[in-house]
Amino acid sequence: MALPDNRNAPPNPNRTRISDSAFRLRNLLKNAPQDLWLDTIRRARGDAHNGLIYWMLSQPQCDFAVAAHAFFRSDPAHHVDNAEPLPARPGPDNIFAVVLFNWDTGSFRNHRLRVETRDADPRMIRRLNQKLLVHEGGNLPFRIPPELQNPKGGQPAQVPAYLCPDNTKHIWALYADVGLAVPDTPPGLPRALGRARGLLRKVGLGH
Repeated sequence: MALPDNRNAPPNPNRTRISDSAFRLRNLLKNAPQDLWLDTIRRARGDAHNGLIYWMLSQPQCDFAVAAHAFFRSDPAHHVDNAEPLPARPGPDNIFAVVLFNWDTGSFRNHRLRVETRDADPRMIRRLNQKLLVHEGGNLPFRIPPELQNPKGGQPAQVPAYLCPDNTKHIWALYADVGLAVPDTPPGLPRALGRARGLLRKVGLGH
């Protein structure tokens, strides 16, 4: 049986070219504990890392805490105010829809890690729930599960020292290359010298 000819098929909007560093980062995360996943999404900057976040949310091992962080960084209260039906195939440009769509299909049931204030600010939770009260009659075109309305449980993330982007040189370089938030200088002598110069300046001995 001949295989279908896909040369003229329209491009899949959820598939984009990624850099070599982004590809290597995904390979690192594939076999890493979810603690590193949560640490990684906390380092994401605005919408620049939506492709990485979309990939994380699409993996079967994705912890609930990672999904909750992604959900609240998408400003869910705004989506309630401007409610639209979820697209059939949400992509990286609609992380809010990706979280809800994947939840409805059975994702994020693994909940080992704690959703902390930096993942879901209590003010954002209150704002979301106040807006949901207006829609108690069920007139929203989507459903936000109670687990995301008030995330609880789990234990704090603890990234193993050998995987910590702040302290492991090759991982620091990978994270820095894709624009995730890490210290400006790599671990080792350059950073130690920078700290020493900073201390000298504080005591008035540096220039």
